[in-house]
Amino acid sequence: MSPISTKQPPFALLCFGFIVSGVVTVLPGPLLPLLAARWGLRDVQSGFYFTAIFAASTLAAILAPRRMRWSLPRGYALITIGVFTLAAAARALRPALANDIALAGFALIGLGIGLSVTATNLIVATVAADLRGRRLSVVNIWWGIGAVACPWIVAASEAAGDLRLVLGLIGFASLAAFIFLLPLREEPQPPAPRTPLGVELWVLLYFALMLFLYVGVENTVGGWIATYGNRFTGLSLADASLLVSIFWMALLVGRGVGSRALRHYSERTVMLCGLVLAIAAVALLMVQLPGVAVVIAVAAAGFGFGPVFPLGVSRMLARLADHRNTGWVFATCASGGALLPWLTGLVSTRSASLRTAFAVPAVALAVILLLVVIENVALPEPRHAEAASLEA
Repeated sequence: MSPISTKQPPFALLCFGFIVSGVVTVLPGPLLPLLAARWGLRDVQSGFYFTAIFAASTLAAILAPRRMRWSLPRGYALITIGVFTLAAAARALRPALANDIALAGFALIGLGIGLSVTATNLIVATVAADLRGRRLSVVNIWWGIGAVACPWIVAASEAAGDLRLVLGLIGFASLAAFIFLLPLREEPQPPAPRTPLGVELWVLLYFALMLFLYVGVENTVGGWIATYGNRFTGLSLADASLLVSIFWMALLVGRGVGSRALRHYSERTVMLCGLVLAIAAVALLMVQLPGVAVVIAVAAAGFGFGPVFPLGVSRMLARLADHRNTGWVFATCASGGALLPWLTGLVSTRSASLRTAFAVPAVALAVILLLVVIENVALPEPRHAEAASLEA
């Protein structure tokens, strides 16, 4: 029996896969109104699509670190099957059957996202310490490009009158990632050195809180900003949705600039600068502003958010000798994305002011800033062992 290759996946291939992951992660959003109109779904039925993706990706994220490079091809295989399952649902004649098939497709996509996103972040992090933050920032830029492109791709396919076309293209792109990653799965490796159990648990809890809050804030601002623009700047719903594009594009730019800044400044310094800018921008959204100032604040918030997630992941992995339990942290992130936007809506309803409700992301950002400031005091020194570099 021929040995299984232990060659590291090429960085460019991981970036390509992350474009696919970004596209399918946000796919339910633009697809939802189209499928609901086609099949006559109620909101409660449509909401199950998000539940299916969230629950499945959470489970898969927990399992992914156990065999990281096996998780990559498995993840893209599941995404491929899930996307083609959605295409099959689009051809189903009975709405009830189509809805059930689509629900299964979204669950499979969720499993694939959990495996592929978690494993990619962990594999990219297995580089020398001075490269880790930059590589994580770059690969997450490509995820963001996929996420930003998805609504435009779906809109174009709907305008062409063939939703299955875009699903087929996404499915074949995911299949290509699976085919190229499959030969690069790893053999069983000797046990990794372990961080002392008490230290490891504290580090995991610390960064789970930080990344839980960050993903929650990112989804809160990105999710509510169109409503904010429509309500407080006089923009139509269509024009207010442009604020969402501005936010995500600014986040991508911030992630790229943050990656470049790491050539001259430490990860902690770049994170602190981004967080201070983000807090100031979100705080401005809590007061009455003219329309131009709202646009500037939204762009500043996205720019400040840019480097926080990849550098948070980098800081966590720098302090752990064994990454196998980090799946719990990635699973927790998704919970923040579900909870904080809901909490913001609750505060808005109770206070009758969405501006006031933006105190939720502002306070969450302040807690993240505090965690970054006290990191070197609260946590043990990072490990100094250098991992093998990824092939360029």
